[in-house]
Amino acid sequence: MTQDPLSTSVFNPLPVAVWVLVLAIGAVELVLSAGAHGLVNWAGSAGWRVQALVTIGVSPEVQGWMLETRQFPPEHLIRYLTYGFVHLGPAQAALVVVITVALGKYCTERLGSLRMLAILVLAQALGGFAFGLVAAPGTWLIGGYALIFALAGTYAGLVWSGAEGRRARIGALVLVSVLLSGRIMLAALMGGGADWVADLVACAAGYALGHVLRPGVLARLRRV
Repeated sequence: MTQDPLSTSVFNPLPVAVWVLVLAIGAVELVLSAGAHGLVNWAGSAGWRVQALVTIGVSPEVQGWMLETRQFPPEHLIRYLTYGFVHLGPAQAALVVVITVALGKYCTERLGSLRMLAILVLAQALGGFAFGLVAAPGTWLIGGYALIFALAGTYAGLVWSGAEGRRARIGALVLVSVLLSGRIMLAALMGGGADWVADLVACAAGYALGHVLRPGVLARLRRV
């Protein structure tokens, strides 16, 4: 019996959650890049990336206003869920896609697509909120670094609590340590404001949520 060639595609094994993230990031970047390079002639297309930053980015002023006035309009709350899908350029978007594919496949195969998406949404939102608390006025948070740090935290938690063995645990710990130390060094050398706070908080949230939302954990907690 011959096997359907489509079923052997290198893209086929990717879980639904990974496809959703990669396609969303890729589609947004394609549109913004097309506008920036004049490939579309719509009014204002050259400034779409800047407009997206103001519309979708997390701002300490906007967050401060919401906390002070106790008003939380949907157009501002949605920022915490969407800022990770708009990037400063194609290189940043490509890096986020590569790491998402590499870590997302492992995590989603063990958690399921719905759990994985829930973890990333919550971790990214917490990272954005933390940024809003400490960032200087006039700064913005945008880009998917919080997403990949949330994935890294989830990956480390799953490997550490799984049956992969000591060598795999050390490898996961090294991976997260390299990412975190590299991010902190980059912030120290090149500036960039408090973006690194969002990344670290998202990483810790991904680690914690990955533990809590593992299949069977909630059922065991209910029996306690």
